[in-house]
Amino acid sequence: MTIVQIRPVPAAPADTTAPVRSGAFRDAVAAEFLKVRTLRSTWAFLGGGVAASLLGALILFMLVGAYDAASPADKLKYETADPTVVTMPFVMFFVGAIGAMLITSEFGTRSLGPSLLAVPQRRTLIGAKATVAGLIGLTSGAVFVLFAFVDARLLLGDRPAPINPWPQWTDAIPTVLCSTLVVMATTLVAMGLGALLRSTAGTLTTLGSLVLVAPIFAHFLPTVWQLRLASILLPNLTPQLAGSNHPYLLSPGGAVAVVAGYVLLALGAGAITFHRRDTA
Repeated sequence: MTIVQIRPVPAAPADTTAPVRSGAFRDAVAAEFLKVRTLRSTWAFLGGGVAASLLGALILFMLVGAYDAASPADKLKYETADPTVVTMPFVMFFVGAIGAMLITSEFGTRSLGPSLLAVPQRRTLIGAKATVAGLIGLTSGAVFVLFAFVDARLLLGDRPAPINPWPQWTDAIPTVLCSTLVVMATTLVAMGLGALLRSTAGTLTTLGSLVLVAPIFAHFLPTVWQLRLASILLPNLTPQLAGSNHPYLLSPGGAVAVVAGYVLLALGAGAITFHRRDTA
C-alpha cells in the first residue's frame, strides 16, 4: 500500500507593495471619517474647544469692562485684546488631540490589525489618516477662529487701539486665515506624533507640552533666549505668519518654513515608524 503524504502549502504573505486599486484611497478616507465620528473622545475634545472659546469670550468681556472703567491714562497702558492669544492654544490642543486619537485609539484597542486587513498598503492608510486629520483641523479651526473673531468684534466695538487690534474688520482677515492654518498644522503634527509614539497618553502629553507648557516656560528665560524659543513655538506663529505687530523674530516666510518643518518632521517620523514597525 502506498502512503501519500500531503504537506500544507504556506500562504503567501500579503503584498503591501502591490499597486493600490482605483478608489482605495478615497474609501480609506471615508472609513477614517466614519471612525472619527464614532469615537466618543472626538466629541469630548470638541466640547473642550467650545468650553475654551466660551471662557475666552468671558475673559474678553471682563477685560472690556475693566477698560471702560479705567482712566484715559490707564487705557493707553492696555495690551491688545486679541482673543487668539488666550483661546487658540487650548483650541489647538483639543482639536489636535482629535488628530492624535485617529491612530493612537487603534493602537490602544488593538484594532489596527483589522484596519490593515482592509487597507494593506500602509502608506495609503497613514495618508488617509493624515488627510482626515488635516480636514478636521481646517474645518474645526476655522469655526473656532471665526467664533473668536466675531465675539471680539461684538465686544470691542469701535474702541480704539491699543485694546482693539482690528480698527476695521478686514484687518483681521490675515489673522483669521493664519490662525486656522496653525490649528490645521497642529492637528497634523499631533497625528504624526501619535504614529511615532503609539500611545495616547504620551502623545497628548507631548502635544500639551508644545502648545501649552512651552510658551509659559519661555517667559522665564532670559530675554534673548525667550524670544528665540517663543518665536518657533506653534501658538506664536500666527502673528508672524500674518505679519501683524508682534515682538517675535520671524518674518512671514520664516514662519511658513517653521510650520512646514513641524508638519514634515512629525508626519515623516510617524510615517516611517508606522511603515517599519509591527502593529502590536
